[in-house]
Amino acid sequence: MVKMNKLLEVRKKIKGKKPEFIQQDYHKKRRLSKKWKRPTGLQSKMRHQFKGYNRRVKQGWRSPVEIRGYHGKGLKVLLVRTLKDIESADKDLGLIIQSSVGLRKKLILLEAAEKKGLTVLNLRIDNVKKKHELLKQSKQESKKDRDAKKKKTIEDSSKKAEKKKPGLEDKTEEEKKAEEKKAKDEVLIHKE
Repeated sequence: MVKMNKLLEVRKKIKGKKPEFIQQDYHKKRRLSKKWKRPTGLQSKMRHQFKGYNRRVKQGWRSPVEIRGYHGKGLKVLLVRTLKDIESADKDLGLIIQSSVGLRKKLILLEAAEKKGLTVLNLRIDNVKKKHELLKQSKQESKKDRDAKKKKTIEDSSKKAEKKKPGLEDKTEEEKKAEEKKAKDEVLIHKE
């Protein structure tokens, strides 16, 4: 365990000094992507490793072989998506719950891991519970608002229906027909 801690410190030191490896001339040309590509070109200063130019990818920036794939806490990482993954996990593994898992399922997975005595590296159960409760409250409030709006629209429509009487609607239709007839008569009179 002492050796593991030393190796973790070495890795932390190496990764702290590690530069960001980007493609040559990324900052000059918009069409170039930021991801690493090996520099080519006869007179490329980066390929020749001149001072003052971006560093190249080399093995020296890698972490020690014994701790590759380990978390900073010294645990081997296991990506969890379902309850079966937790049931098959050992106690010396650190769990990382996948980000695409929903909030309700995250709660279930966290509780199962807590019962089994496993450590979850990327989430804390109390934070997830708070988030879940807040989401429930906001959903309830929005539902109340929607119900209130529905009631209001129903009341408004019933008030409008009471104001309008069936006799008035018939008269308006008759008036419309009479106006249309007058307009047609005028057109016929002007043609002659």
